[in-house]
Amino acid sequence: MKFLFASVPQWYPISPYLAGALLVGQLRNAGFQADSYDFNIDFFNDILKSDYVKECYKKASEIVSDTYSETVDESYGIFADKIKKSFGIRKKEIEKYLKYNSEAVSNALESIDDAVKVYKTKEGFYDPEKLYRAKDTITTALDIVSAPYLPSRIMLDNYIANPVFTYDFNDVDFQCKNACVNMFLPYFENKLKEMDLSEYGFIGLSITDLSQIVPGFTLARLLKKYTNAKISFGGNFIFKIADDLKKFPQIFEEYCDFLQIGDGEATSVEIAEYMTGKRDINDVHSLVYRDENLQVCSTPKAPCLKLDSVAYPDFDCYDFSKYFSPETVIPVQLGKGCYWGKCTFCDFYTGQQKFDMKSVIRAVDEVEYLSKKYNSKLFNFVDEAVPPKFYNEFAKEVKRRKLEIYYYSFVRLEKTFTAEVLQNLYDSGARFFMWGYEAESERVMQLINKGIDLNHRKRILRDAKDAGLWNLCTFLLGYPTETWEELQSTIDVIYDHELVNTCTPSNFALKKNAILKDHTEDVGITNFTDNGDFHISYKYLSETQTMEEVKTKRNNFEKKYLEDTRDRLFAHSFTESDSILLYLVKYGRDYVKDYRLEYKRKV
Repeated sequence: MKFLFASVPQWYPISPYLAGALLVGQLRNAGFQADSYDFNIDFFNDILKSDYVKECYKKASEIVSDTYSETVDESYGIFADKIKKSFGIRKKEIEKYLKYNSEAVSNALESIDDAVKVYKTKEGFYDPEKLYRAKDTITTALDIVSAPYLPSRIMLDNYIANPVFTYDFNDVDFQCKNACVNMFLPYFENKLKEMDLSEYGFIGLSITDLSQIVPGFTLARLLKKYTNAKISFGGNFIFKIADDLKKFPQIFEEYCDFLQIGDGEATSVEIAEYMTGKRDINDVHSLVYRDENLQVCSTPKAPCLKLDSVAYPDFDCYDFSKYFSPETVIPVQLGKGCYWGKCTFCDFYTGQQKFDMKSVIRAVDEVEYLSKKYNSKLFNFVDEAVPPKFYNEFAKEVKRRKLEIYYYSFVRLEKTFTAEVLQNLYDSGARFFMWGYEAESERVMQLINKGIDLNHRKRILRDAKDAGLWNLCTFLLGYPTETWEELQSTIDVIYDHELVNTCTPSNFALKKNAILKDHTEDVGITNFTDNGDFHISYKYLSETQTMEEVKTKRNNFEKKYLEDTRDRLFAHSFTESDSILLYLVKYGRDYVKDYRLEYKRKV
């Protein structure tokens, strides 16, 4: 029996993701036949072809024609009103978009194939003018691809499901079965006809973000319908909504056979042993399934991993040339979890075992092995937070072995990131870090409980700059009780381009698995309600500001910031971290910081 682990849309298509490669490495190391497949990268390559974009443009043009009508019949049942509303929004949005973006649309229809090539070749990618023109072309092309399915939208960095529908199970179920509101359904119907998956007895799908719910469940339903494989959902997002999913036994009828909860390295091997008759299903850890009595059952949580014993990730099944990058950035995990784990708003560490790191020698061994095997010097360490002490020793070992690598990761603004440590990291190949700055206000930071010495934050950013490092800082806007003055103090920091090279702002959200959920009275949240069975955040009422006001503050800031920095490279980013690394390795910090795009230069 063969096992397949697959990545699903929507996720940024610049490099392969770790989950599939990691689990394939585990199974192959345990003696099983296993492959990985990236449906996400195929999706973006397929929909960003000239013929596909032109076909979508034709459909969009027909929708706004006087002779076209979209009918709503009895087959839509209780969703008929939502379909009518969707159709109405769709026609108005297409008319408006085509009216005000005719030049960009014409350009995208003619040059989309060339734009994709720019991303994939060194000559194009490393020319900032060509790269950013290509990015704009792809953005417009994705708008065109989205048009026949508006108000759903596909982007490079997100998929916005139809906002007329909720994230309740019934609404998601309806979308997964109706192509009039789901661009992924006809795509996957055609895609699976081209593929032969008959050799696989098990197919695992990784769901890591809300943007993957509709496409991921659409794909799973079709795989369950057209193959004989057992289908499993895994990934961090599935853990976060597991209790809600257990309420719907019908999920195990049409979408999957298993939910794999939490870290998958051990459980994936145990599932393989169960599938090959070597283990009883009740002896598979961290599993949710429906038994012969149609009862939803859960098995005990898997014991903690010994990280040094985990197999190296195996990327042999990935065709790196498909990705929207001329060079491959390899994802590696140095440890598990967050060593602080007390930020009140955060749920990143949900579903992972208690914090632990690989040994420095094991971590460097893995990086050295992967660099040689896949002929790449570029790495993304996909950890929530790497401790300064570990990183300093890691850097020393990299230098001792004289490895030429370049890397980035999330880190915390700990005062032990001294100038000496930061210089050591740069000398070992670090080129930028993603720092959680969050807010400037000391009062707000106390509510957030970040657990860092606020007096050292700007000193660390200055020392990082002096060492040659790029600072990508994340900010949390609209934390409950935050005043306009406090928000403005954070915005002032964001505009300090010497310290903050890339800004990544986020709205505050009250998450189901966050510490704050049990202490809402501390921040004036008076009530909160479920936001949908598949959603990880609550709707809430606050004494100081509404959810809409938080969103408006963020949108107003972002609109102005994007205009003010439109000619800068990577001034604002959520998902371009790999591209930032490539540019920093190629050109260095000062070039990237000082470059101004000619075609976007402000008059």
